[in-house]
Amino acid sequence: MFLRTFLLSLACLLAWFVLLPMLVIGGGLALFTHAIFAELGAWFLGNTGTTIDTTAAREIARRMCGGVQARNMRRRPAPKDFDALNGVVGPTSTSS
Repeated sequence: MFLRTFLLSLACLLAWFVLLPMLVIGGGLALFTHAIFAELGAWFLGNTGTTIDTTAAREIARRMCGGVQARNMRRRPAPKDFDALNGVVGPTSTSS
């Protein structure tokens, strides 16, 4: 009984401290190499229309790291007259 408990504990330690980090590191490397080769392939073939747009990732990284205030993506403030935004000019009532 003691041998079975010892082997189970050893297997759990092996899984937590050896196999799990190997899977995490291996998965990260696989994703990284896939992204690198996809970008290189698109660059060599000239097909850059399907490559990843990194603007959103940069904006998320700016918000998460460094405590830097994220810039406002809108170039102008919203107009106070919302009818002018929709092209409605003058009074909107049709009753005479």
